[in-house]
Amino acid sequence: MKVDTERGTAREFWERDLYVEEPCVVRRPDADAEDDGVVLAPALDVAAEQSLLLCFDAATLAELGRAEVPHAIPFGFHGRFFGS
Repeated sequence: MKVDTERGTAREFWERDLYVEEPCVVRRPDADAEDDGVVLAPALDVAAEQSLLLCFDAATLAELGRAEVPHAIPFGFHGRFFGS
């Protein structure tokens, strides 16, 4: 969800059976606007039993693309480190 607190508006992305986790904003180099860039968000497609990476336009929240992973990645996995 993208919330504009100054205008009091909100946009959201929603898709059945798709659970999105912790999006990350990536600003365009030399950006001059707050939302000039993309939003990357890992997601789990429970129907397909696989994860994917979603890419959205940061200004409009329009989906620009998705990259599928051939398996499911557990939620919260990004911050865990395990010794060998």
